[in-house]
Amino acid sequence: MADSIEPKTSLRRVFVVGLVGPSRFARFEALGAFCEVNLISPVLSLAGWLPFALPWRSGRCELPRGAFSHRRWLVRLLAPFVERRLEAFYGRADAIIITDPACWPFAIHYQRLAAIVAYHVFDDYAAYPYVRLDQEVLVATQADLVFSVSQRLADVLQRRCRAPLPPVHIVPNGLPGPWLPPSLPPERGSLPDPLPDDFHPLIGIIGVISFRVDLLPIVAAHDALPALRWLFIGPAYKQVPGLAYLQSSPRCRFLGAKPYEELQPFFAALDAAVLPLTNDDINPCSSPVRFFSQLPTGQPILYTGTCDQLGETPELAQHCADAEAMIASLAQLAASDFRDGRAEQRHRYAAGCTWDRRAAAMASALTQVLRARSA
Repeated sequence: MADSIEPKTSLRRVFVVGLVGPSRFARFEALGAFCEVNLISPVLSLAGWLPFALPWRSGRCELPRGAFSHRRWLVRLLAPFVERRLEAFYGRADAIIITDPACWPFAIHYQRLAAIVAYHVFDDYAAYPYVRLDQEVLVATQADLVFSVSQRLADVLQRRCRAPLPPVHIVPNGLPGPWLPPSLPPERGSLPDPLPDDFHPLIGIIGVISFRVDLLPIVAAHDALPALRWLFIGPAYKQVPGLAYLQSSPRCRFLGAKPYEELQPFFAALDAAVLPLTNDDINPCSSPVRFFSQLPTGQPILYTGTCDQLGETPELAQHCADAEAMIASLAQLAASDFRDGRAEQRHRYAAGCTWDRRAAAMASALTQVLRARSA
């Protein structure tokens, strides 16, 4: 991350385009400390084919459905009309950050909207059957710079493109700045409702339950260590092995999906956190938000499976190769009252991973390219 949180920047306005949910766009909103940030979210509709905007829909930028088609000839045909409408509705910016390969025309046909184009890649899209990888190659190779949440993901993208990439900047997912206390709390936080006050020692698994997690080591630790209590927060998108068993246990609490901005008290109340990752899919390339979210209050973090970014910081998160290692690690932590001597280190590391720091690094990189372009 950048050393200074206030880089000298000539940025005035940045557009963000793509399938950006509220929690993900919040990471870009931190750029607002350096420039104006606008989310481009046009609506594809039949009305978008009209050469004029309907007066009762004046709050929407409507485009013809072919504006982001995989049929390149159609996009090329519509490009002059679409570009004019986008410019009339949104204006122009110094930079546009593309977050979704489906928005590839912004890197090729709608370039008048911004002086420079950046591609921000969050996942290995080979794991998403609905994403066209040829579109990602177009975006990555036509952009002026690339932001990747991990080095492993950047390496995967480089191999996929089979061509030189523009400058690549690693910007891990990070955490909201307000979640970072000025100093390390002396004790864990109190348990939020609806958890009873005596539901301790508490091990937390916070995040989506899907085929990308392995709950079998959790089942083994649950059975081997009856003194522990387990908290699960997040939607269960798939009935993965072990889930039904854990859901039936009185020592487990499943609170379902919660908005990300409401999770901080739960992270703070844990005695330890577990990231039960698998070895495949997007996990090796990922930048786990749940890891960064757990750092500010210093509790021990264990993880299974493969994640290169976690492997780069073994002093912050301990890898458990199998169920036996998970049981042994949790037993050792329980014997030491869940104090592993690394809480201060986690808190310091978190200070360099806030969304403000992330935004500073992005603003600095965008400014460098913008100045080089105008020189």
